Amino acid sequence: MNIIITGASSGVGEHLAYRLINQSHRVIITGRSEDRLKKVTEKLNQNNTEGHYIVGELDTIEGAQHVIAKIRELVSTVDLLVLNAGVGAFGMIEDLSLQDYESVFNTNVRHVFMILNEFVPLMKEQKKGQIIITSSNLGINTIARGSVYCASKFAVQGMVGSLRQELRGTGVKLATINPGQIDTPWFGDHDPNTKRTDRLDVEEVVDAFMTVINQGTYSNIDKIHLLPNY
Repeated sequence: MNIIITGASSGVGEHLAYRLINQSHRVIITGRSEDRLKKVTEKLNQNNTEGHYIVGELDTIEGAQHVIAKIRELVSTVDLLVLNAGVGAFGMIEDLSLQDYESVFNTNVRHVFMILNEFVPLMKEQKKGQIIITSSNLGINTIARGSVYCASKFAVQGMVGSLRQELRGTGVKLATINPGQIDTPWFGDHDPNTKRTDRLDVEEVVDAFMTVINQGTYSNIDKIHLLPNY
């Protein structure tokens, strides 16, 4: 399988890449930190998995185009596309800036559109494949101080809902994973006061991805919604 995972230098993306080790896949990971991407790729290549990495900033048009072009250089088919990259900005709406808004929407929404726009036609031509997008509990529910982030994830859910209808009969499956806070550095950066017991374990979130990946031929999971058990 040719597998693409964005936002894979740490957290869920990194752990998902490791979960696919020893399955003879070609795994292409993207992210911002070349040092961290190198470490993940080295581990992949030591375990019967062909790993490649692409350094790219997905919050700009040029950065997303660069990542897309590099993926195209490495593979001619895509069996599994995992769009996991994302950023957050939280605060009272009067305290958030236009820069916060643009950063969140450019990364969480625009890059998702750009990559889908590029690779959905290829996957439809193949008549097979899976797309999984990391959304959020906040693409289903809302919280105070989350206006911009929630709006970006609601936008993703709207995009996915329409695309799922467009993909009917094509053989291509599409799902979102919608977790609450996960015990990774990303969530610690945004909400350092949250207790560790109030967060999902990263491996449990990866379990949800694997449920989608390993689903049967005749099922098409729409979304998995995970919340901490507290």
